[in-house]
Amino acid sequence: MEEVFTGIDGVYAGGIHVGIKGKKKDLAFLYVPGAVATAGCFTQNKFAAACIHYTQKIMKTNTLKAVIVNSGNANAGTGVDGERDTKAMAKATADMLGLRPSEVGVASTGVIGFKMPMDKILPGIETLLKDPLQKDSDSFNQAILTTDLCEKPVYLSRKIGRKQIVISGSAKGSGMIAPNMGTMLAYLVTNATLPQPLLQSLLTKAVDKSFNMISVDGDTSTNDMILLFATGERQFTITDREQLQEFEELLTEACIVLAKMIAKDGEGATTLIEMRVVGAASKKDAKTVAMNIINSPLVKTAVHGADPNWGRVMAAAGKAIDVKFNGDKADLFFNDVAVLKRGQLVMTDRQELVNELKKDTVVITLNMNLAKGEATAWGCDLTKGYIDINTTYC
Repeated sequence: MEEVFTGIDGVYAGGIHVGIKGKKKDLAFLYVPGAVATAGCFTQNKFAAACIHYTQKIMKTNTLKAVIVNSGNANAGTGVDGERDTKAMAKATADMLGLRPSEVGVASTGVIGFKMPMDKILPGIETLLKDPLQKDSDSFNQAILTTDLCEKPVYLSRKIGRKQIVISGSAKGSGMIAPNMGTMLAYLVTNATLPQPLLQSLLTKAVDKSFNMISVDGDTSTNDMILLFATGERQFTITDREQLQEFEELLTEACIVLAKMIAKDGEGATTLIEMRVVGAASKKDAKTVAMNIINSPLVKTAVHGADPNWGRVMAAAGKAIDVKFNGDKADLFFNDVAVLKRGQLVMTDRQELVNELKKDTVVITLNMNLAKGEATAWGCDLTKGYIDINTTYC
């Protein structure tokens, strides 16, 4: 099996340029005609795009067999016209694939507030789907990107029970990345057989540990969406707790791989920051502290400048009034170099810390030494490149 998501039997995809963006591919499809279940998680932004409302609604009573994706236009803030255009995209795709519109999800990403160029999109759908059985994952990966600098594929495989189970897919995301699924799209396919309620439960838990633990700039997008298709090709024993746990771990790992790719590719970013909080009074406290630190502009700029300003980290850690925190008990590390031990400064060579912060990945570990709560978040440094991209993005 080729190690891309279209290497899975019964999974088809492709992408083309139809003119929404300059010269880059901007329309893609994923087609899983034999899907036995689908699950999805969506942005919690109350200004969500038409495609979010539409796809969430149809998934309540239908198993998706396909999704049509455009980049370059978010179709958000477009009112009734946006709703009409979303339904038209679903219908056009369904007509070409011999499906019901309620079996076709719609996803959009790009600039907010502009009407969809349907004079380009509808003929583009017809051209794109002339060969619905193409297996062009590369074109799909390219067509869903916006300000991304790279494609973001994942392919993981593990023997569960007696079956080789695969989870594979692709994501996009670079800016407006924050909790509650933030700007990101992600599509995963597994060759496993799982009922929809269980698939949804497992995806929700995986998203909570991955895509909901990344941040680039603290802004939550209007269009975030992740979909998971199950082809039903291979079956493990879902009533076996150990086998189900193995699948959950595989799915979570796939989501974390994609989430870290998104954080690393943050707009203008040069450094991936991994924030590990251990020893918190609760898991909730750990998550709050991790996200407060990863979202801090002061921490992000300190990392970019290779400035070992540990006070910024501790200030961000202690700012949540509903979190149990005692700085006199805390240990702090930059990568594996100790900065604080039980709240006291460790006499570390400053240049050694500077050198650690110049690495492509910086792991900050805060041990609160209170209990066993832990959480990990991912983000990136904040650079002038972020400003440049977002003052010219239109």
